[in-house]
This record gives sequence, C-alpha cells and structure tokens, in this order.
Amino acid sequence: MIRNRKQFSAWVIGLLALSLASCSEAEVLPATTPGDDPLAGDPTRREVILGFQNKLNIKTADTDTRAANARIATTRADDAIATTEENEITSLDIYVFSSDKEEGPYTYQERFCYRADGSTVINATKIVLTVEGNNVALATLRPKKGLFTKFYCIANQPKLLKAGTEYTVFTPLEQSSPGADYNVVTKAGVPTETDFLTFTTPLLDPAEAADVLLTPLPMVGSYSPALDLRDISMGSRTRINMTLSRIVSRFDIINDEKLSHLTITGVSMGHGRKGVTFFPVVPVEDADPTKTLITYPDRDFNDTDANKGTQTGAFYSYPSPIADKGYLIIKGKYALNMTDPPQDVSYMVDFEQSVAGTGGYIEVKPNHRYTVRITDADPFKLDVNITVSDWTDGGDFEYQPENELAIGTLAAEPAGATVIEDNNKATVSPDETDYFSIPFTSNSEAECSIVYTSSAGGSAEWLKTAITKDAVTRAGSVAYTCKVSKNAEYTGNLFPKAIIVLRSKAGREESQLSVKAAVGVPTVAAATGTPSEPAGANSYVAGSEAPDVITGVLSMQRQASAGTTSSMKLTVTAKGGSRISGLPAWLKADKAVGHATEAIDYTLTLDQNAKDFPTGPFPANAAATFEIQNLSDAAKKVTVTVNVTEAAIVP
Repeated sequence: MIRNRKQFSAWVIGLLALSLASCSEAEVLPATTPGDDPLAGDPTRREVILGFQNKLNIKTADTDTRAANARIATTRADDAIATTEENEITSLDIYVFSSDKEEGPYTYQERFCYRADGSTVINATKIVLTVEGNNVALATLRPKKGLFTKFYCIANQPKLLKAGTEYTVFTPLEQSSPGADYNVVTKAGVPTETDFLTFTTPLLDPAEAADVLLTPLPMVGSYSPALDLRDISMGSRTRINMTLSRIVSRFDIINDEKLSHLTITGVSMGHGRKGVTFFPVVPVEDADPTKTLITYPDRDFNDTDANKGTQTGAFYSYPSPIADKGYLIIKGKYALNMTDPPQDVSYMVDFEQSVAGTGGYIEVKPNHRYTVRITDADPFKLDVNITVSDWTDGGDFEYQPENELAIGTLAAEPAGATVIEDNNKATVSPDETDYFSIPFTSNSEAECSIVYTSSAGGSAEWLKTAITKDAVTRAGSVAYTCKVSKNAEYTGNLFPKAIIVLRSKAGREESQLSVKAAVGVPTVAAATGTPSEPAGANSYVAGSEAPDVITGVLSMQRQASAGTTSSMKLTVTAKGGSRISGLPAWLKADKAVGHATEAIDYTLTLDQNAKDFPTGPFPANAAATFEIQNLSDAAKKVTVTVNVTEAAIVP
C-alpha cells in the first residue's frame, strides 16, 4: 500500500530507509596497529570501521545499566525520548554478502558477532564494540578482500527464522583469485542475499504468557550500496557510518488513577502481527490469512510510575498496517469512589487520531512512539487521545518537506489487465507481460524496489521494476515513472504477494503499494489411470462454487483389514501452486505442497490404526474436513468434506 508520512500513513518499512538514508560514503583512513586481533595481519582482509551514529548503550559483562536507569524518563521537552535501556546493545550480528559483480547476485560470505558476555559464536568472527565521542559506537571488522561487499547489521536478535523455522545453515562463498582482474565467485554462499531478506524475527505465540517484547530491543541497519574490496593491495582502513533503528513500536500511557478512577493492570494488542522481516521491516503474513493477526499476551502494568502519570515503554509491538485495524487492549479495575468495590474492566483502544478535526486510523510504525493519554473512563468506555512522535529525536510529524516523495495516479498497462484499488493495491495476471506504472515526483534521487512478503515464495522473483527519470517539474523536483511488469526470466509457478517500495535516497521518505497475482481456486479431480486403491472403492466429487471457495466431497472406504491400503489419488491444478492443510490424523498425504507444475498429484491414504479414526456407524458422513489452498493466495481454496464408508457385505 502506498503510505505517506505527511498524512500519518508512511509505511516505514523504513528501518531500511532509516539505515540507508543515514549511511555515509566510505571514508579511507590510515591502517591501525594490529593489536590483539588475529585477523589484523592478514593481507587478504581489509579493516572496516562501522560507526553507529545514534546514541547506543553498549552492554558488557562488567556493567549493569539497568540499575542505573531504573528511573523512568519524564516527558519534559528537553528529555531524550529513548531511554538508556532502549538504546542498549547486548548482541550485534553483522552479516556480510559479496559478489564479483557490483550488480550481483550477492551471497553469504561471513559473519561478525559481538556478545555482551564476551562469548563467541560458532562459524563467526568475534568483534569488540567501542564508544567514541557522543556515544557513537564503533565496530571494527576485517572482511575478506576481492569482491563487492554489503553489510547487514542486526542488534539484540541473534535468532533468525526462515518460513517459521530457525535458520542456521550459513555457508561461505568461495572465490578463485582475490585481487586479480579475473577473480570470480566459484561457489556461491548460502543463503543468497535475496533469501536472507525474507528472514524474519522469531514469531510471537499468543498462547505463551511470557512471549512479550521487552528491552533490549531488536534494531537493524545496513550498508548495501556495496563496498568495493576488490583491490587486495589496499591496506588502509575504511569507515562507514550508519544508524541502527528499532523494528518495534513503543507505547507510552498517561493515566492518573486519581482523576480517571481507573487503575490499569495490563496492556496487550489485538490484531497484531507475530513478527517482521528485517530488510526492510515488513510485517509477517501467515500462509493462512486467518492466522496472520494475533492477540498479544498481556504485559503487566506495574512499574514505578504506573497509574501516577506517564508510564514510558508500557508496551512494545511490531508494526501494524492500517488495514489490520489493530487496537490496544487496556485492562484494569475501575471504582468511581474509594468506597466502591473495584470492578474488572477491559477496553479496546483503536489506533485512531484526530488531526485538525479530522479523524482516521493510523499505522503503527517501527521506531515510533505512541502516547496514549487517558482523558476519561467509566465501566463501559475509555476516552483517549493518541499522539505520534519519532522515538529518537522527538517531535510530532506535522510537517514534511514539500514534495519529498509524491505519488501520482497508478496507470494499468494495458488497460483492464490490472485491477487497481485505492491507488495502493494492484492485482495482476501472471499471464500478462506488462502490469502498471507508478508516476511520482521526488526532490532527490529515487529508487523503486521489490520485497516479497510471503515465505511461501522464497526466491520466486516473478516481478521486475524499471524506473525512468521523466522531467524536472520545478527546481529540486524530478518526475519519475516506475514501471512494474512480469520478470521474463521467471519460469516458476509461485507468485507470492509483493511490496513495491519507492524511496527517496536523500531523505527518510518511503511509500509502498502491494501487488498480488490473480490466481484462482485450485481445480481438484480424480487422477487419470487408477486413482483409487482398491479400484472403484474411493471417489471425489466436486460441489458448489463461490468466487474464492469451492466445496468437494472425498469418500474413503475403510478396509476389513487395517493392513490393506485404501487410497485416493487427486490431481490438483493451480496456477500459483497448491497446499493441503488441516488433514485429520487418520488421513495421510504423500506431500503437503506442490508447485513444480500447475498440475500436481496428491495421494491420500487412510490410516485405520491412527487415533480418532471413525468407529462407526458407517457411512460416517462428514467425519472430517480439510482444505486444498492455492499456495500463492491461501484465500483461494477448496473445502473438502471427508466421508468414511465401508465395503458392502457380500451374501
């Protein structure tokens, strides 16, 4: 979706934007003395200093910042918004990706790690963080020479997930002749940069009471223009500056229980996201749309200043787009008079804000602070006012430089082939070549990129973008067009949802729109040949059809002997691939997912020894249900009812 921060609707997938916008060009400095670093004397490596420009608090094994910062920050205008604990770094992982060509592809080369307790990480190089000047943290690392190199930094989050599972397989690339003109990557590293950018944070589990976001908070930063380290004779060190930005949002709550008669005891969030990707920060979407949004576990509201005024950092969450219609859940006890028995209350606080008399939902963006001021309460409703501020620098977003990034009207190409909604969502046909164009203006150099949000797609890069500079409309403002079309080199059968990101290189401004493929409901039929074993015992009959859901009935015959196979082979045809979901324990499938071709055969087999297998009477109609989903759009699905029959008794 296109979002504009001037209207409180900039979707800051922008932690990447914040980090890239604050990166400086590499600065060449004299080489340092080798010291105790065993890599310092290695001529195949180049010293690189990463300078993190925001005020970070480096946690070490011999310091404890928590006791020193037990005081909750006040809301004086001259106070820093971010607390010391929110700036704390207990771990830092720097992932290095390299290529023999500046344009890529980039694959994993190595990893540098800092741990506050001084511990080491397997298959990673230990580094030390130091501080200079006004809390500028420095990381000294020595990556291998010979290639173009990018750096991705993740603080306070050493665990990465790929498609919901922790990822640990990091394999360095290999190069032939570092320093030579003919040097090439002979063996690509694992993962690729493209794959790495789909990794996510650990996912919150709403059933786990302790699964709440607390300090130290995850942060990200990157230097991805690519540093040229091809010259192996170069011995000087290089400095790169960047900013680490938090990937969560902060909620401060202002409540005086003496005035509101409300004593808050807990805070959570409804319609929240489980986690995010890191580069850029995009909320995770579940393969099953009904499971994308969760209710966060309660966080206790019991700090020193709770219910006495401002409670900073009362709650942290992952970003929440407007479309999610997220809300805070505030629980507590209400008593109008001191003599009244307190009654338990719970309120839903929608993410709404009134600006100049006009109200509307707002996005909950990473690295932003949301102040919830409680103005009145009774047992049935809660009156609040919400303000939005930058977490680090303070100040409400009421002004943005004019025309920093302004989006025009999207144009379908050819007309009718693409469906555009609200000028920020596009549905395109995978069978077409050209999709649509995005006209926009920017007062600086701009770029247009793609981020795939669905883990099902992985490296299914089915889209491409091309940006052209059209004309200078006025001093400092340039007109651009970003054309979105099908990637002609892509031959796969997966079309995951994508985000088109428009970014101003000179500022922090980003806008985005979503693109999804117009894939249909899978077609299900009995496979040709011998679909049933025993022959003719089992059957599949398609039922009624709706725009997004088709029904079907699968009849499976139980056998007199539990050792006799009873199976049914189905052919599922789906542009976008298919997935079987929700099978009962007594019905087995030979595979759960298929997308190599549009038509995939699935064999379903009865397990009469499994738990909960129907015991009769037979036929056991509607003994179970399951779904056959389109892998690229789980909302397009077939709902299958399973009947269990038994063989007729022969006289």
